[in-house]
Parts: sequence; structure tokens; C-alpha cells
Amino acid sequence: MSLAIILEPALQWSGALRRKLGANGTFEQWLISAIEQPVTPVLIHAWFDELRPGVGDTALAPPEIRRVLRQLRERVFFTAMVRDINGSAGLHEVVTAMSALADLAVAEAYKSIAGSLAEVHGVPLDPHTGRPQELLILGMGKLGGEELNVSSDIDLIMLYGEEGETNGRRKLSHHEFYGRVTQRMMPVLSELDADGQVFRTDLRLRPDGDSGPLAWSLDALENYLVTQGREWERYAWLKSRVIPCKAFPDSDPTGQLEQLESLRTPFVYRKYFDFDALAALRGLRERIRQDWQRRALARTGVDTIHNIKLGDGGIREIEFIVQLNQLIRGGRMPSLQQRSLLSALHAQKDAGVISSEVADTLEAAYCFLRRVEHRLQYREDEQTHLLPRDEDQRVGLARSMGMTLSDFDTRLSDHRAFVEQNFRNAFRLAGMGGDDDNGDDTSPTHAEAPCSNLADHIRLHLGTQAPAICQRVDALMDSHRIRSLPATSRKRVESLLPSIISIAGQTKQAQETTIRLLTLVENIAQRSAYLALLAEYPDTLARVARIVSASPWASDYLSRYPLLLDSLIEWHSLLEPPDFQQIAKQLHSELDACTLPDGQPDIEQQMNLMRDLQHQITFQLLAQDLEGVVTVEHLADRLSALADTLLAETIHRVWPLVQGRKSRKNLTPPRFAIIAYGKLGGKEIGYASDLDLVFLYDDPGDDEAGEIYAKLGRRMSSWLSTMTSSGRLYEIDLRLRPDGDAGLLAVSVEAFAEYQTKHAWAWEHQAITRARFVAGDPEIGERFDRIRQEVMLLPRDPQSFKAEVRGMREKIIAGHPNPGPNFDVKHDRGGMVDVEFITQYLVLCHARQHPVLLENLGNITLLRLAAEAGLISDDLARLAGDAYREFRKSQHALRLQGAEKARVPPDTLIKERDCVQELWNTVIGD
Repeated sequence: MSLAIILEPALQWSGALRRKLGANGTFEQWLISAIEQPVTPVLIHAWFDELRPGVGDTALAPPEIRRVLRQLRERVFFTAMVRDINGSAGLHEVVTAMSALADLAVAEAYKSIAGSLAEVHGVPLDPHTGRPQELLILGMGKLGGEELNVSSDIDLIMLYGEEGETNGRRKLSHHEFYGRVTQRMMPVLSELDADGQVFRTDLRLRPDGDSGPLAWSLDALENYLVTQGREWERYAWLKSRVIPCKAFPDSDPTGQLEQLESLRTPFVYRKYFDFDALAALRGLRERIRQDWQRRALARTGVDTIHNIKLGDGGIREIEFIVQLNQLIRGGRMPSLQQRSLLSALHAQKDAGVISSEVADTLEAAYCFLRRVEHRLQYREDEQTHLLPRDEDQRVGLARSMGMTLSDFDTRLSDHRAFVEQNFRNAFRLAGMGGDDDNGDDTSPTHAEAPCSNLADHIRLHLGTQAPAICQRVDALMDSHRIRSLPATSRKRVESLLPSIISIAGQTKQAQETTIRLLTLVENIAQRSAYLALLAEYPDTLARVARIVSASPWASDYLSRYPLLLDSLIEWHSLLEPPDFQQIAKQLHSELDACTLPDGQPDIEQQMNLMRDLQHQITFQLLAQDLEGVVTVEHLADRLSALADTLLAETIHRVWPLVQGRKSRKNLTPPRFAIIAYGKLGGKEIGYASDLDLVFLYDDPGDDEAGEIYAKLGRRMSSWLSTMTSSGRLYEIDLRLRPDGDAGLLAVSVEAFAEYQTKHAWAWEHQAITRARFVAGDPEIGERFDRIRQEVMLLPRDPQSFKAEVRGMREKIIAGHPNPGPNFDVKHDRGGMVDVEFITQYLVLCHARQHPVLLENLGNITLLRLAAEAGLISDDLARLAGDAYREFRKSQHALRLQGAEKARVPPDTLIKERDCVQELWNTVIGD
């Protein structure tokens, strides 16, 4: 291929390239050689070293750095252009190259200016460490996301750590020093001269915009973000990234970087989504829609069709869709905290926030529009987003994309139509309320206006119950929590009261429901976001009323964990069965994303995130339970699956902590397993069940294994049961391990087998019938299963074992006395424990002859299998199984009503108790 042919496609399209080659004949030969390899950050730095005078890392004087950076920018721009138009470079290469160029240019300009200023005034020093203090330069927007276009402005914010002064003879305050550095950097980057310019630079995203100081201290930034930060600034700060810059050899900005990130993250990503912010975000969307119109005023005839960035279905709309999801969900889903748009879109697809089909089509549209954007800017090296109107130019644009004009127009139209529709439905896509097809938000149905006389309203809806409710309302409004609220929040509480009364009055237990709703409002009143949610989304308030009306336990759960209110917006999703495989995958991804600025795991955030997830899935199952779409058995299976998932992830998170920071790289998985006993072992746990666990290990090659795995067990127990700001995961009981509280916290597989087969008590053999491997090393799990079967197959004298079982049953009764007339469905004679003991006896005495009984299949199934083996009658097995099912239902219903003990009136469940007692007498006897 001749040299001319290599450059021909780009020369046909770009006047900027034609002028460059016409003015500098040697550049053509350089360019033909350069386009053979990708434009990478490493290559850009190599070009910089070629262009700069001298060697080494010494800062260049401002006139020299101006010239070198402009020449470097030409190399990057034209090489990326030819490779792109020739089809050799993808979008990622182009935007990464331009972003790397910007990083290098900012860093070198800063080093040059700060160094020259320090020669006169001295170096700014950190007042705490005495070391040089650097300027923190933030790249915003596409520079922050490392996705600059080829003729882009760069948005910067200049920050510094502490106030103080320089150490020279002509001292400057830090405020003055960094302000001068910023002021003098701008011409180095932006000023147009004979060599062109590097990047147009914009500082208006800094706090207070053009009216604010050029450089801000971190303390001043914190005060600004807390007191004045607005929603559009959250949107702007989402992509902010510190550009690696260093002017002083001995500086260490680690502390300042950590402080900055501690300000940025909670400002952008809020754990509790602020529903007050929805109106601001909707307004921001309207500003984005109208932005092109304001820009168009300066260009006669520009319309939405021709502006591929600001027009309908343009790049800005894709950015809003993706970043809206980040703002809404990123606080709870750290994996969404991505600066790059495509990385964020991929994370949202992986998390199920956006469907794969929508995400893939948005990505295709984004890449297409960005490629078109670059073609438009290659033409004259100017920042434009306007499609040409001239027919010949449109044909040339399509040809530069490798397409005919007809195909180009069709592709462009299809992409923009899809983007526009999803932009109009952005809040629905994000799960935060619907939009209509005209693009105007369908505002949530507003709550009733406050009654002129609330007492009349209460009498109207609650009748004879009104006096008690009026007293409760008065107590609410006079409580310290409400009186201490800002006036706007108090008014919001007052405006909610009529709706609460109306909705509660429609429930079966109107008075109880009203009181529970008022208690909930009192508990969440300090978080105005949730008052806003209930006020702006009456459907959500109605769902809350249904839930608290059905169960005081559920009402208390909502009051303790108000973040669960958010999930009530997406009611249909809430009623879908949890996909635990996807939940485990996403949880792992979220926890991986919980890191500190130094890259170490943020343990507190990880622990809270796991607790929040547990509460969310539990509440999802609770909603399904109260709606009657799951049985007690299915509910217990799913709660058990949730516990299994969290236990497995806990091992993964705690094991590196046990090994210590130096040993965390390339860790081999622990030879460790968790065995669940009791309710979790039998997959029968409830909403607030403890977990009975035993920790096993098998690591014969390590003499210190016992100590290491005991430490792992302790850290796991702490991780699971410690109370954090998000609550605790589970109460943990480890007393079922060999020798109980006196035994080792983690037991070797060999020691466990030895104990179980030679030293364990009969009740421990009863317990192991319900035990199962739930998490950790699968090989240890298989060995446990073999030990469990070996224990269950041990020869036993049926009469002696009956005596053991009877003795243990008496201890259970003595440990749970019931002096009243009501029947304790679990512990009293004829109750659940009797069924469990009967099943355990049948398994332990007859599994040798009937191996089908060895599996941990649950009491009802095992009774049926025992009947099929001829050990008990079919009728008794069926009736006892039905009774056990009814006992579980009664126990569950009582727990939901807040009962501490599962006791029912003496005239209930009589047939069930009688058949269990008959089975007991038949199998074990007294």
C-alpha cells in the first residue's frame, strides 16, 4: 500500500490534517510511521520525552512546557485521527489517549508553574507533617472518567489540604500560592499561540463558580458541600478524579487524598436516597433537555436533529440515564461507583439495574454517537457536535464511518430514537416513578391536603376509636423528635396525618394500624427523605399500611430499618422470588468495590452492606409472606438460603483479615467449613432465628492450623454478630461444638470424627441428624457428610436409646416450663419437639437397615419414608406430618404478631396434639 493511500481516508475528511501536512512536510513521514502502533499512555510519555529538551524529570520552564505540550497534542490528535478513520483504533483507544494527554499536560504544567513560583516564595508546607504540600487537581466530567473527546475542554477543580504559608523569604499564604499556581497554569494549557493550544480549560465547576476562589482548601470544600452542595453538583462530582501531579519530591498527599474521598463519596453517593432530591434531579433532566436550545441561540438554524450531544437522543441523554442510576443506587451498591460511563453501564447491567437488552443497545448508541462526535471534531479540529447540513459533507461523514449516507442516517435515527425514549422514561427505568410518553413526568399522586380540623377527620374515618387516636396524634406532635425538627419537616409530618388516618381507616384493625403508622413516622422523622417518600408516593404509604396492619413484628422491623421503605416503590419486584445465585454474585461484586483510598478493604462498609442486604431480602420475603405468596416451608428454605449465602461470603471476607495485610496477596482458600445445626441445619429458620454453627478445618500441613482457624472462627463470629450502624447479621451459638463452651472454637475434622463416634452424648447424635454443611471447603463438607452417616449408622440398642430420648425430653420440658393453660406448640407434650425427637429416634435406630433415612430431608419427609419402610403406620406418619406443618404455621403466625412464646389457647390444635402423642406412645412410649 502506498503512503498516500494510508492517509487518504483521513485527508479526504479532515481539513485540519490537510493544513498540517501542507505546512510541515516532515510531519507526514513521522505520522505514517506513528500510526502503525496503538496510541497508549506509555507511548504518549515516550513522545513527550522525545520532544522535551534535555533529559531526566526536571521541570521545564513555562515557555518550554507550552511549546512541548502543544507539539505533543498535535502528535496525539492526528495519530488518533488517522488510526480511528482507518479502523485501526477503537473508541477506547482514542478517549484513553486524549485523557492520558490531558493528565500529562496538567501534571507538567503544574510542575513547571509550581516549581518556578516556589523558587521565589518557597514551598507550601503541611503544618502537621512539615513536608511539602501539593495541589490536588481534580479532573471533572469526561476527563474524570478518562473518556475525553478529541477536541474537548477540560474541567478542573483545584484543592489543597491545609491552610498555612510557604517557607521562603517572600512568604505567601497557601491560599495565595495555590491561587497563583492555578492562574498561571491556565495560559500554559489554554492560550492559543503559533503552536496552537493544548486544552481549553474551564474552572467554573469549582464551588461558587466564577465568583469563588481559584483554589479551595479541603475544609472550605467540606463546609460548602455540606451547607450548599446542590443536586447538579452531585452529578458533576460523580466523575471527579484526582490527576496524578507532583511538583515537590518529598511530598506525600495520601492524607489529603483520603480526606477528599471521605468528602466526595458521601456527597455523591448517599446511603439513604433523598426523595427530596428527586424534584431537583427531574429539574436537572429538564435543564439537559433545554441546554441545546440555549446553545443554539448563538447558531442560527441549529435544531435538535443536528446536535448529537445536546439534541434529542444525544450523548448527554445517555449520560443522564446512566448517572441517574448511579446517584440513586450507588450509595448502597458500591459496584456502581464507576467514573467511566461504559464501566458504569456494564456494572448496572451486571447488577440487574438495567436489563441486558437496554444496556447493550445504549452502549451501541453511545459508541456510535461518540465516533460520530470525533469525526465532526477531526474535520477542523474544533469542539463541535453539529452534523453538517451540506449534502456532500454528510456523504463524506458517512464515508469516514465506512457507511453509505442512507445506512448512516438509518443507524443514527434508530440509535437516537431509542436513547430519547429511555431518557424520557429515565426515572421509570431507575425504578423511581413513571414518566409519560410525552416526556413529562407523571407526578406522584399527592397526599390529601391537611384537614382544617384534623379531629373531625379522625372522627370521620375512625369513629369510636377517634379519642384514643387524637391523644396519640397529640403525643406525636408534642414528642421531642417532632418538636426538634426543622419547620419544613414538621409541616410535612402534619401534611401526612390526614392520609395516614384515611388509609389506616380502611384496614381491618384501624386503630392498631394508625398507631403503628404514627410510631413509624415518629421513628423516621429525623430523616426527612422518608417523610418525603411517604408524602410523594401515596401508593407506598398504602403498602406500608398493609404491612404494619398485618404484623406488629413487621411494623417494628420497618421502624428499625427505614431504608427498606425504598423497596416498596418497586412492589412487583418485591414480590418476585429472590435469585440467590445472582444475589451472591452481586454481593461479592459490591463488597469487592468497598475499598479505602489506599486500596485496602473498607471493613465497616462491607459489614454494613451485608447487613443492609440481609434486611432487604428478609423484608422482600416478609412482604411475600404477608401477601400469602409463599408457604412457611418455602419461606424457611429462602431464609436459610440467604443465611448460607452470607456465611459463605463472610468466610471470603474474614480470611484475608486473619492472614494479615502482608499475606493477603494470592491467598489460597482456607481449609475450613461451616456446619449448621438446629433450624438452619434443617432449613427451618425464621426471621429472627439464631444460627447454631460448628467450625471444622483440615490443614495437616500447618502446625499452627488450630490457632489460625480458631482465630478465623472468632473473627467470623464477630463479623456476623457485632452490632453496627446497620444492625447485626445473626446471633451466633457455637455451643454445639465438641465439649461445648469448653471445647476448641474450630475443630479438626479428625478430632470431630473421634469425638462424635466415641465420646458424644446421645443428644449430640440427635442433633447431628439435622446438621449440614453450608459453606466453605467442599471437600470438608463431603468428609462431614461421611462422618454424619457413620454416626447415624452406629449400632444402638433401641430400648436404651428410648430411655436416652425420654430423659432428654424431660430436660426440654423442665427447661421451658409452661405454668399457664395455653399450649406451647414447640415445647409442650404433643408439640414440635416430640415430632423432632420421634424422627431422630427412627433415623438413629433404623438407618442401618433403611439407608433412605440418612438424608437430611426434614421431619415430614422422614416420617413418610419411615412409614414406607414399615416402621410406623402410614396414617400416623401423615397425620403427624400434617400436625407438624400446622405447628410451624401457628408458631410463625404468632411470631409475626409479636408473641415471645408460641402458645395457643388450650382448645386449639387438639387433633394435631393427639396424633403426635399417639405417635410418641407408639414409637417411644413413657
